[in-house]
Amino acid sequence: MTDPIQKTVHVPLSPDQAFDLFTEDMASWWPLDSHSLSAGDGTTARDVTVEPGKGGKIIETRPDGQTAPWATVTEWAPGARLALDWYVGRDPSEATQITVTFTAEGSGTRVDLTHGGFEVLASAASGIMAGYQTGWDHVFGACYRNACQSRADSKVSAVM
Repeated sequence: MTDPIQKTVHVPLSPDQAFDLFTEDMASWWPLDSHSLSAGDGTTARDVTVEPGKGGKIIETRPDGQTAPWATVTEWAPGARLALDWYVGRDPSEATQITVTFTAEGSGTRVDLTHGGFEVLASAASGIMAGYQTGWDHVFGACYRNACQSRADSKVSAVM
């Protein structure tokens, strides 16, 4: 058994705002040019959407309009918690598990991402896990965190 990947960012948004950006506006911050099924084909995905609620899917829209599921929502608690069976590019029977929690902290939110369950991938687990270890640093630790900061900055500018 392997320990799950754990990443944490602190963002200057409320838990509700941070959750909404993560889910409703995923396409605004997810690096579709480098971290998508389309990127594996040398193109940029047109969109990625999250269907809200338990049982919803995260779906990539490819440049040709075809869609491909990345994950199934297993828990949906707006402003608090999102859990996913994550199988991007694989059969859903090979899903790993992602949990993202949103906790008010000071004037912002601590967002914790845990990605585990790699054992289901058998001999491929360590290589795939290593890719996600660095991938989440970029996607979550940089892209998502920066989008949260930009969202907060734009709210401040709108007030001024």
